[in-house]
Amino acid sequence: MKREMMNQINRIVLNVLYRGLRVLYQKDSRVCAEMGSWAEGLSLKLVCGPGGAVLAVRKDEQHGLCRLSRAQHTDITMRFKTVTGAFRVLSGQIGISEAYARHLFSLEGDIYQTMSFVRCVEYLEAYLFPEFMSRRILREVPPRQLGMLQVYALAMLERV
Repeated sequence: MKREMMNQINRIVLNVLYRGLRVLYQKDSRVCAEMGSWAEGLSLKLVCGPGGAVLAVRKDEQHGLCRLSRAQHTDITMRFKTVTGAFRVLSGQIGISEAYARHLFSLEGDIYQTMSFVRCVEYLEAYLFPEFMSRRILREVPPRQLGMLQVYALAMLERV
C-alpha cells in the first residue's frame, strides 16, 4: 500500500480515535477515571512518522480532550518511526504493546501518564474493533459498557 494512502487512513483513524475518546470520557466509567487522574492541561501527541498524520490533544476539565495544533509542544509525544508502523497499529494489525516491543515508536515524556493514555486507547479499541481483532491485539479484552454501534454513532455526531 502506498505511503500517502496509509497516511490518509492514519488521519481518518486519528480523527475517530479523538472523537471516540471524547465520547468514552463521558460514557465509560473506566476512561473517565483514567482521564480524571490526568493533571489539568496534560497534553499528548501521536505522530505517525516523518511528514505523517498527527493528533495532538490537551486534557480540559469541561470537554475531556481538546485538539491542539500539530506544531504545539506537548508533555508527551509518541512518535512512530514510519508511516507504515503507525498504519499497522492504527489499522489493528498489531497492538501497541507489540509495536513497543518492536521499537516502532519512541516516547518523549512521562511513561506512567502514557500508560494511562494507552489504557484509554485500549478501551476504545475494544469498542471499535470486532472481538476477534480485539483478542489479537489486546492483552485482555475489557467488557463494553456501551454498544459498539452506539459508540460509533456518538463519535460521528461528536462536535469537535
